[in-house]
Amino acid sequence: MNRSYLIVVLSLVVNLAFAQSSVFPGDANANGIVDQYDIPAIGYGVGVTGPARIQNDDASVPQAIPQFWNNSFPSGLNLIHADADGNGAVNLFDFFIWNENYGIVHDVITPVQLSENTPDGQAVFQWNNNQIPLPLTGGASIEIPINVLLNPQQSVNGLAFRLSYHPAHFASAFFSTTENWLKTDGNGISLQNNAPGVINVGMTRLGNNPVNGGGTCGTLSLIIIDDMIDLLETAPDTLSTWLKIEGVQLLSSDLAPITVTVDSFEMKLYRPGVVASTAEPRNDLGAKLYPNPSTGPCTISAASPFGKITLVDGLGRVVYAREFSPRRSWSLPDLNLAPGYYHLQIKGSQGTSWLKLLQQ
Repeated sequence: MNRSYLIVVLSLVVNLAFAQSSVFPGDANANGIVDQYDIPAIGYGVGVTGPARIQNDDASVPQAIPQFWNNSFPSGLNLIHADADGNGAVNLFDFFIWNENYGIVHDVITPVQLSENTPDGQAVFQWNNNQIPLPLTGGASIEIPINVLLNPQQSVNGLAFRLSYHPAHFASAFFSTTENWLKTDGNGISLQNNAPGVINVGMTRLGNNPVNGGGTCGTLSLIIIDDMIDLLETAPDTLSTWLKIEGVQLLSSDLAPITVTVDSFEMKLYRPGVVASTAEPRNDLGAKLYPNPSTGPCTISAASPFGKITLVDGLGRVVYAREFSPRRSWSLPDLNLAPGYYHLQIKGSQGTSWLKLLQQ
């Protein structure tokens, strides 16, 4: 065997053995980094006790394990790793140590087993109650609930993930878990660590104490920046942005990952005064739309001829577009649209009109 290769292998073995015989406070899953994926592990161990260990002043260095506990995680890892403060009991105080040591990385990092993101996942992460939001303009605020849809018989003991967004597009971002379904009965906890563009979230039941089924995960509150001029794309009135849920680890009662279905959330931000949601939308052509609200087809009529129409949803996506010889009326067919607000742009030689369509 190549000598250098042998040295590398032996080094890894020694490091792994060292990690297993030491506790890095806060790294409850013993994978080499303190992050949101340790929250479900600490939560699972709440209520378990064992021998205390000798404390170090610097909690970021490894602490020797004098004696393993009699309890282990379902993976086989000893539950002493959940005792972040080393006092011989896993309790709420261990979450404080996790918070202090968040982000500390050790020599050997083992990636955690995430939930597989698949179109037919056991759990579905649903943005905004599956509703299309109103168009958003500079300085506006929006609250986007995130729900976890799950079979009522499926047990859940913990959840960790990362919310990401474009930091230059939003003046502030906050994720509230006040109504989180894992802790509404008082037997759960949720923590997070935030940085520009990223919200790292961990939530867990306290003890091996799962709940069945899904519920509200939390609400993402955003405030769009006031001045969008320097960020606008080639199209002078809109700015594309995104929200993502990444790195999901949804865990059952035995801490096994549950498959999930998670999509990114894309939307358009509009320069103030552009969209038809303003008090007095632009209507150069004297256009009207009826019936409105609509449950199917509707008719566009205008005082001046028009030859182009474009229908966009609240995310700025074109759902219908037509060009034709100039006329003063046009029948919009039944497009089987999801309920919500849509915006219709009508263009003619005399200008442009914006109409808001409410689909029921």
